Amino acid sequence: MFGMHISGLVGAPDAAVDARIRELELQRRAVEAELALTVAVADARGIHHADGHRSMAGYLRATCNWSSGEVARFRGAARLLDHHEAVGEAWASGHIGSAQVAELSRAHGNKRVVDRFGEFVPTLVEHAEQLPYDDFRTLLQRFVVLADIDGTHDDRDAVDGRSAQVIEVGGVLDMRASGGTRLEAAEILGIFERFVDAEFQHDLQQRRELEAAGLETGTGRTPRQRRFDALLAMARSAAAHDGVGSAAEPVVSILCDQQTWSWVLAHSGLGAATSLDGQSIDPFTGLPQPAALLDDLLCSPDSLADRRCVTTNGVPLRPHDVLRAALSGRVRRVVLGAKRRPVDVGRAERVFTGAARDAAKLLVDWCEHPGCDLPSELCQVDHSTEWNAGGRTDQNNAGVRCGLHNREKHRRHRAVRRSLDGRNHTFRSDGMIILPVGCRPPRFEPDDEPDDDPRDQDDEWDEATERLMNEVARHRVAMLAADQPT
Repeated sequence: MFGMHISGLVGAPDAAVDARIRELELQRRAVEAELALTVAVADARGIHHADGHRSMAGYLRATCNWSSGEVARFRGAARLLDHHEAVGEAWASGHIGSAQVAELSRAHGNKRVVDRFGEFVPTLVEHAEQLPYDDFRTLLQRFVVLADIDGTHDDRDAVDGRSAQVIEVGGVLDMRASGGTRLEAAEILGIFERFVDAEFQHDLQQRRELEAAGLETGTGRTPRQRRFDALLAMARSAAAHDGVGSAAEPVVSILCDQQTWSWVLAHSGLGAATSLDGQSIDPFTGLPQPAALLDDLLCSPDSLADRRCVTTNGVPLRPHDVLRAALSGRVRRVVLGAKRRPVDVGRAERVFTGAARDAAKLLVDWCEHPGCDLPSELCQVDHSTEWNAGGRTDQNNAGVRCGLHNREKHRRHRAVRRSLDGRNHTFRSDGMIILPVGCRPPRFEPDDEPDDDPRDQDDEWDEATERLMNEVARHRVAMLAADQPT
């Protein structure tokens, strides 16, 4: 029977295989949701006593032949569904997957944040559906940090238990390190990635020189080999300086939203929380602000997606870590919401450079093409709406994609639109949006639908629009003429 399935799949068209994967994933989500719910009922009834099992975990290991990890995953999900029906509904309907439920279960099991968890469940479930898995996990970690400001993220154990060893095993290097503070982890990661990028640029330059000379480029180093060579380059660089080199420029940027930064200033006594007449003000901006917002670091569920307290290389931080960085230096701080640098140049500039380029990458961790995990530091910044089609060089029209997916976007005529939650979404050339299984389409501005045509509007075009469209048309004609064989 399994062989028949294989034969049917081998002969099926690509669209049918894709549809089958999506169908099976939806079925798996529904079955696992029902299984977790049944485990919750069985646990409540205590059916494990029938065969003499000491616990429900023993029953599940015996009955389902599960590993201890699988037992813990389903029991955690069962407890979550027992308290929050909305999670079970989303899981059974296929809107969220098992990986997202596992993350929610871990957060729900944290006794220090469970009191605030129920208030945020609807928002967390919505983000679990709409966000890529890694982005959702980061957002959930952000929730835990903000809800448990003084608890589980204390670094003292990691600092006291820090260790490192560099040894030779069988003639090869074995190197391990663990512990330290989050800021130290972010700094080391930033330094290492800088050396990795230098090795990558070296390989790229070497390939270009070989291609220019008409020689075979070969396969080159693998990413793993480059990372080892980057580590060796770090060690040699440190030995060459011997501790007497000048201090390095900051290699890590910390992103912190204005609300969190204001809370830190207020609670550390570094910023006035009230005006001279006793009115509550934002310590960062000096503008009026309700006192409750400065007392509650987590604030409302609607603001969770806008909260940031993380390094650009993905290390989540406590707000007090940002304060330490601000006082000690060595780290570049970026407070979101300030407009001190020019990042909107309209159509005055053709490409994203300088501040505009840096700002476009600040809130994007990875290439924005669905499923791509190349870090944004190694990606390009391009226009979501093409420059040739009137797109502006500003943050609302900025897209961060790796070189491959940037070229594919142009070659396959894919459109990109920004939804109301501020994220970019990719559309195929046939107008279909690329979404994960079970994810419902996001909401867009009414005038930002991909099929909208300005000529369909009731208002007549003004002269500026007319000139712009004529310029676009002339440019497209020139491009078509250049593509014709001579």
